[in-house]
Amino acid sequence: MGREFRQGDGRAELRVSLSRLDGWTVASLTGEIDLLTTPRLRAQLEDLVADHGGRPRVIVDLGDVTFCDAHGLGALVGAHHMAARRGGTVRLVVANGRVRRLLRLANPTHDLEVHDTLNDAAATGPA
Repeated sequence: MGREFRQGDGRAELRVSLSRLDGWTVASLTGEIDLLTTPRLRAQLEDLVADHGGRPRVIVDLGDVTFCDAHGLGALVGAHHMAARRGGTVRLVVANGRVRRLLRLANPTHDLEVHDTLNDAAATGPA
């Protein structure tokens, strides 16, 4: 797989690298998820879920994301709901920092699974 995408306006950039792990599609993100980068991220996540076939199993690794706003959270939740409608799931990986705090604060409004490591996300129960 190993594809990489970049998007942004020169000030804020988001890179997405794709790989596979134990039957999961892994999207590793680097940079900022904000108003400028969210539309392309949303489209890429929707493509990953749709292209997965059958029951989508997607892990989004946010370990190298330095910023995520409400638009980004909406894209992540939307991808998860799209996968759930197809009998699959989207799981997130982020250990600490601002992004984890955002997810913790927004927890009552979403049902995303958040894991500390990529291996934990891939190994935790069936999807």
